[in-house]
Amino acid sequence: MRRIAAFDMSLFLCVLILVGLGIACVYTASYPKALALTETGGDSFFYAGKQIKNVLVGLVAMMAFTYLPLGIFYRHPRRDAFFWGLVTVVGVMLLAVLVLGQSKHGNKSWVMGIQPSEFAKVGIVLTLSAYLARNPWMVKTMRSLFAGPVWFLFIPAALIMGQKDLGTTLMVVLATMIMLMIAGTKARYIGILLAVLALPMFGLILVKPRTAERFRAWAQPENRTIIASDQPRNSLIAIGSGGLLGRGFCQSRQKWFYLPASQNDSIFAVIAEEFGFFLTVLLLFCPYLFLIFRGFSIAHGAPDEFHTLVAMGSTVMIATQALINLGMAMNLLPTIGINLPFISYGGSSIIASMMMAGLLLNVSTLRSATATRPETAPGDAMQPAMS
Repeated sequence: MRRIAAFDMSLFLCVLILVGLGIACVYTASYPKALALTETGGDSFFYAGKQIKNVLVGLVAMMAFTYLPLGIFYRHPRRDAFFWGLVTVVGVMLLAVLVLGQSKHGNKSWVMGIQPSEFAKVGIVLTLSAYLARNPWMVKTMRSLFAGPVWFLFIPAALIMGQKDLGTTLMVVLATMIMLMIAGTKARYIGILLAVLALPMFGLILVKPRTAERFRAWAQPENRTIIASDQPRNSLIAIGSGGLLGRGFCQSRQKWFYLPASQNDSIFAVIAEEFGFFLTVLLLFCPYLFLIFRGFSIAHGAPDEFHTLVAMGSTVMIATQALINLGMAMNLLPTIGINLPFISYGGSSIIASMMMAGLLLNVSTLRSATATRPETAPGDAMQPAMS
């Protein structure tokens, strides 16, 4: 039987704080654009209203994943059917983008207003966790890695690269590499895999003029002849002008058509300009750090390797996305199109982030094997734990 611990209210409240902050920040970052566009009808609350709807859908998805019986992928008698069914769903979603996808901002990542690669990240965490937990010996040698686990990385990464989405590709690669390390893969094998993947990713940069221009803008943000330099330059201006105390809520200047994608990729710059250093640390960095710390704690107390990998994979996906976005805002990394999880405007991104938060809540409700052992009835001692 599944042993249920108390609902992880602290993690749940942390997610609510982040999405609540996100709604407020989407409003302040987007209302200049909303006032100017005819399609919004001059409604300054247009994007914030849509974000509230996204968050409500995300809450439903988060609670569904909180109580999803994860054991169907690991110890259920029909686990193979569930496992390969999920693998098929992830593959079909990514293939559908290549066939039916619509291009936005140079990336072919959308199908009917949905970005399947965001939801594929959740599927990758579940499928790779189940595979590694059921086949722990497959990470011990380079030959066994290429015979199994690596294909759960190479195929999704190749399909996402085919969408010309370098940012999501990089995030998936880094997160899955960390999951492989947690599962026991040696560091030198990880280095070889990174070297193998670096070549096609570098090739994507060279063949895609827009991406190459972003790398030039990263190196020379002050060069106004590079069109893509507008984003890193104005992002740095916004962060710098916010100082310690900020200009005040809704008082950002850079969001008035100086800063591209102010409610998406560049929302952190608006937050830093309006809230300043101290409030940004208190309202944004502290919840993120707590969520990451809580995720690691949940993974440490998980009852088995499968649930440990699910918790670590979800935490690493969220943390990697946040770090890349913050690095972009401060021009520590090139602008490669990554949203700030729970904060940036966007339906697919926030719903997928809340699904991964749901997976963390799911694992946190499982007591560790040592904690449940005193409560186990003698007749149940030999029955496998089901989730």
